[in-house]
Amino acid sequence: MGNRKITPDLKLAAIRFHEQGILTTRKILECIGFSKHTFQHVLKLYRETGDVGPKPHSGYAGRPRSLNVHQ
Repeated sequence: MGNRKITPDLKLAAIRFHEQGILTTRKILECIGFSKHTFQHVLKLYRETGDVGPKPHSGYAGRPRSLNVHQ
């Protein structure tokens, strides 16, 4: 299926179907097109944070600069 953007609304709908027992996990994955891994990741994120959006970035990713503007 590749890397595609899954909207937060679609993620929340899948979680609601799962938690309310409306559909089985298999049916949810078939209808919405998630992989099992993706659904488990979204469900874990929702249970830990109450949201399905990505965690905020710290802004300090990667290796620090070796030279400064003032050097």
